[in-house]
Amino acid sequence: MGVYKYNDFSVYEMLMQIFYISFQYHNMRFLHVADTHLGYSAYHKMASNGLNQREVDTYDAFRQFVDYAIETKPDFIIHAGDLFDTVRPTNRAIKFAVEQLLRLSEERIPIVIISGNHETPKLRETGSPLSFFEHLNGVYVIYKGKYERIELGDAMIHAIPHNFSKEDLIKNVKEVRIEENHVNLLTMHVGIIGIKEFSRGDFNEQIISSGYLSPSFDYIALGHYHRATEVTKNAYYSGSTEYFSFKEAGEKKGFYDIEIANGLKIKFVPLRTREMIDFGSIDCRDLEPDEITGEIIKKFDGIEGKIVRIFLKNLNIRKQRSMDWNRIKKAASQALHAEIRYDLQEIKYEMASKSKIASLEEEWKNYISKVPLEGKKEIEELALKYLSEAIHATD
Repeated sequence: MGVYKYNDFSVYEMLMQIFYISFQYHNMRFLHVADTHLGYSAYHKMASNGLNQREVDTYDAFRQFVDYAIETKPDFIIHAGDLFDTVRPTNRAIKFAVEQLLRLSEERIPIVIISGNHETPKLRETGSPLSFFEHLNGVYVIYKGKYERIELGDAMIHAIPHNFSKEDLIKNVKEVRIEENHVNLLTMHVGIIGIKEFSRGDFNEQIISSGYLSPSFDYIALGHYHRATEVTKNAYYSGSTEYFSFKEAGEKKGFYDIEIANGLKIKFVPLRTREMIDFGSIDCRDLEPDEITGEIIKKFDGIEGKIVRIFLKNLNIRKQRSMDWNRIKKAASQALHAEIRYDLQEIKYEMASKSKIASLEEEWKNYISKVPLEGKKEIEELALKYLSEAIHATD
């Protein structure tokens, strides 16, 4: 039987070429998650098992994620940092993490986890909680402040954990080299600054220019910024799996399900989380105490089990004292946590008349000058920055 040819190129050879291309770029599917902050706790409310309710909420969110992974069987998972909320997680948090990672291991779903700023010790000599997982099958932990590569099938994962200095971070980024005939994925736990800024203002966060997010990568899995966000066409923050600040109120929480097959297909998968609501402010200037009370009660309708906050603007001492706080507390008690903030006009005016922002700065400079401390200038500048941000945030 003859071989059909087209321009002296056999059909057989053409089919083999197509097969080679298809094999080289076969479908690849993975999950991108970050900022799970296991062990986080807040608000002093207890769950039925006696644990802090917010701690239980973070466990529940991560368990949902693992359930999804086991049900849908991705090729692998990338966790882009802050698996834990602290460098020294409790035994309970570690035990829970081990249980969930073992579930993935038993299903033969590899997971790459890089360290984030929350779980990276300030001193190099201090151990990392991620070291507990080094001997689990299919669990790859990257936490030593150095760039590492993990090859999983046709994927080359370029992993850069949280670093001990900005200089180390830039050095590691510059060491990355694209691997030919692989799907190249980069993961980092950093803030990004460019046309927009994606940062959280954490004490030890590290920020790099968006210029380091090379379009040569098939995908860049970022962690640290808690809102699911597209930074560039190939770089994304998956956001956190739970709410950890009122800055995040109203955002969707979850992770990304990503498919690479001659292109990038990205699907955000939401998680069931406890609702966090920031009601904004009520202007009390022209309202009487009973009207202010009524407005708060109205806002607090349907807040059972939720985390809520409201700000009372232009409130004076007379009105504050005459409000029906028993009614307000009863309405607020339905929430997991209800926060009512206000600035009393008289106190605000008194502070303004006695002291300007500059005098607060001078007070801090005077105090720090008397403290024997290394790196004093850097600490002084950082504290002044945070002081300024805090003052502007209450305006």
